[in-house]
Amino acid sequence: MCGRYTLKENLKELEGYFAATAVEFEYHPNYNVAPTHKMPVVLQDTESDRRRIEPFRWGLLPFWAKEKKMGYSLINARSETIDSKKSYKHYVKNQRCLIPASGFYEWKGEKANKTPFYVHPTQEPIFAFAGIYSRWRMPDSSRVIPSYTIITTQANKPMEELHHRMPAMLFNEEWQQWLDPANEDVSGLKNLLRPYPDDGLEFYQVSKAVNKVQNNMAELLNQATLF
Repeated sequence: MCGRYTLKENLKELEGYFAATAVEFEYHPNYNVAPTHKMPVVLQDTESDRRRIEPFRWGLLPFWAKEKKMGYSLINARSETIDSKKSYKHYVKNQRCLIPASGFYEWKGEKANKTPFYVHPTQEPIFAFAGIYSRWRMPDSSRVIPSYTIITTQANKPMEELHHRMPAMLFNEEWQQWLDPANEDVSGLKNLLRPYPDDGLEFYQVSKAVNKVQNNMAELLNQATLF
């Protein structure tokens, strides 16, 4: 699964890496991204056929949701069931996105005493998580809340040491296939949602300070022995 992640890059860097244009919004590097945080996502603009970066809320709000807090339970979507689950099947056909991430956190151990680890890419500057998104209209209101969920898949060999699931990450050459809203070949799209290569990531232990979402500083990424 993925319950916390990081994004150290600024919008200009994201624009360059994803060949996208960012809409104007306030964003600062986030070292402890948690559900409900508003974060940059990459979409394909259906009118201009160009990529753009917009701020979306983490935690999918499907069109039938009655209240905003439902997003807390929809931060991850299993790749195996995205085309059958009520919450996701409406969106996987043509509302797909990339979620930029410098890395993510995973915990290992007993429930009362879990140890956090930081997972980061070894061969690319950032991960591009596969995601789906919605634009939820609040009941009895004209306000629209854009939201997203991160798709997960089976863990690769290194990650199995920490957890049996991991975020589904896409290679650069797969981005267009995933983002294209005209591509409704869900079976083919699901084939992209495989475990990341074993040599494409590494991890190390970090401080339990990351457990508190209020803590949000670069020092969270230091190895635990430095605290």
